[in-house]
Amino acid sequence: MSLINLWVKDGYLSTPDGNSIYFWGFSKSENGPAQLPGPHMVVTQGETVTVNLYNTLSEPVSISFPGQTGVTVEGQPVQPQYSAGRLVSFVNHAEPGDMVSYTFTATHPGTFIYESGTNPHVQIPMGLYGGMVVRPADYDPNVKEYKTAYGTGTDTEFDREYLLIMGEIDPDLHQAVEEGRSYLISKYMPRYWTLNGRCAPDTMLMDNMDHLPHQPYSSMIMAQPGEKVLIRYIGAGIGNHSLHPHGNHTRIVGMDGRLLRNGNVDLSYKRFTVLVGPGQTYDQIYQWDGLGYTPENPIPITLPNLRNMGIGNVGWTMWSGSPYLGVKGDIPKGVTSFNEFGEYYFMLHSHKEPQITNWGEFPGGMMTMIAIYPSLSPDVGILT
Repeated sequence: MSLINLWVKDGYLSTPDGNSIYFWGFSKSENGPAQLPGPHMVVTQGETVTVNLYNTLSEPVSISFPGQTGVTVEGQPVQPQYSAGRLVSFVNHAEPGDMVSYTFTATHPGTFIYESGTNPHVQIPMGLYGGMVVRPADYDPNVKEYKTAYGTGTDTEFDREYLLIMGEIDPDLHQAVEEGRSYLISKYMPRYWTLNGRCAPDTMLMDNMDHLPHQPYSSMIMAQPGEKVLIRYIGAGIGNHSLHPHGNHTRIVGMDGRLLRNGNVDLSYKRFTVLVGPGQTYDQIYQWDGLGYTPENPIPITLPNLRNMGIGNVGWTMWSGSPYLGVKGDIPKGVTSFNEFGEYYFMLHSHKEPQITNWGEFPGGMMTMIAIYPSLSPDVGILT
């Protein structure tokens, strides 16, 4: 049995352009900060899960669990809540200062979203969402054939694992909520686009940075050549987001918490770009096994001009200056290198140009990197 306690709170997000934005979020402790996205829930197939929600806001709040069946509150199925004939919440909610307890059995392995079921057109964009991973019943991270997304024999083995949750921010909505003003949701216009609650380049910083107390999760993907990397996508916003990594296609093995297989027929498929809709989830395997493992392995291409390797007005680069994995070379003068060990970097980003900016300034938004290292600790890329 898993017991998860969540507190609904408010706080202020940080963006790379210096903005501070009021938001609502879930916290994993009574005294901890609200965070975006909410704390990851990692449970096991067949397990009974109880989530206690404590509401510190001044309006009702709830949690909906799309993809989970048999969700109950006080032994009864969750159901819409009304006040004076008006719909208040799609599921049982907690009034200000109260709590509500949800219980369900995690029936299917896969990736799922959890989000507010109360006034969702406001509360979800304000930040009340998070991700849940259900491990298969036979999951064992210490045995290769049992370290899978959907169970042994499903061809979903992986070496490392990352969860990327997409969101949007319209500062006008957040300011209106902070000031208690009305807001026409038809006027919703995001100016920031986030991966795991951060805008690039903050997406590439490590977990739990001191200056980002409300945005603890990195979006940086790190692996070694040939490793199977399980990348889980969740669309938590209200728009569609077309994401893709450079370096290789991904093989999509699951959608919305369901394995892409019909009996013994494998229905997985490869994609260059994945269009993630609101509430959708994707489980995909990424591998990179290109050239450049050793200095003796030449790369038969013309390298870009050094001056073209700088990114952004600050002139930073994710390139080592060498075409070989594990080797560092010269970079242009005045350019700051973020390359530490001669690793390769491949961009992972939205294909909608406004979504890779911060209020119109590039680079930013829904963008991160995949780093291929010559060697990497086995502790990197473990979702807990």
